[in-house]
Amino acid sequence: MESNVLVVADVTCSPENAVEFSQVLYEFAAACREEPGCVSYEVFRSEVTPERYVSIEKYVDSEAFAAHRDSDHFREIGLARLMPLATARDVRMYDQPREVPPAGR
Repeated sequence: MESNVLVVADVTCSPENAVEFSQVLYEFAAACREEPGCVSYEVFRSEVTPERYVSIEKYVDSEAFAAHRDSDHFREIGLARLMPLATARDVRMYDQPREVPPAGR
């Protein structure tokens, strides 16, 4: 089984910053997708609360995630431009998936 790291980030901004937040978030996601250890980086916008986004990030291992957090774009886009626009943030990390038996077994 793979040793991926999955990160689920639930981030909200204020309505007045929604357009800028969206632009910066998508710029950040595009930069993250270029990282050698990034398997995927998807961004979802809430249909109910348009200022709320969930990103689901997958890295090949914990070293790749550490490299992500140490990257220039993490500091320059994520920390310096994106996080100041956020009003709430919940980031959760998960390790490799566990086998789940099919229903009825």
